[in-house]
Amino acid sequence: MKLSLVIFFIGATLGAPSAQQDQSGTSWGAMAASGAAGLVVGMVMAPTPDCKDVGIDRTLCAVLYDKENCDRSNNYLSILPGAQGVLPLISLQTKGLRANDAESLIVKDRCKLELWDKKDGLEKGSLPDLVFDRMAWWNILGDKYVDELDDDHDEMNEAISAYRCTCRDSMWG
Repeated sequence: MKLSLVIFFIGATLGAPSAQQDQSGTSWGAMAASGAAGLVVGMVMAPTPDCKDVGIDRTLCAVLYDKENCDRSNNYLSILPGAQGVLPLISLQTKGLRANDAESLIVKDRCKLELWDKKDGLEKGSLPDLVFDRMAWWNILGDKYVDELDDDHDEMNEAISAYRCTCRDSMWG
């Protein structure tokens, strides 16, 4: 698909009629068509940003996102270390995440994010339904990026109702 679009626009550029020639023999129409084709090719070939591209602020414990690939143009929830809570069923905030909406997330290195499907799971002391634990001192993998919960954790995709996030201090200060 992408290759056929590239070939189409290159062919359109090469076949563009030359209406007005400048002193060097290049037409303005051909130059404009070439620029437009280059822009379209760039848009088609550009990769879609993912969670690793978005990253996480060093003061946060985790971030839950309403859309795949940690899309910040939609609703998300930034979670501070030590925070816990229940996601609301209805959110009146412009950037408020609702229960059963999270599709991607990032967990900071040295932190643990615990997630519950049921909103009263945290309150009742139930075991979490899903845990992302990056607290071990030997963890050399850094932050945890989950672009799509339905890839590896389908049972929790758009099913998160409660959360708890904790972090340990750095061993190096």
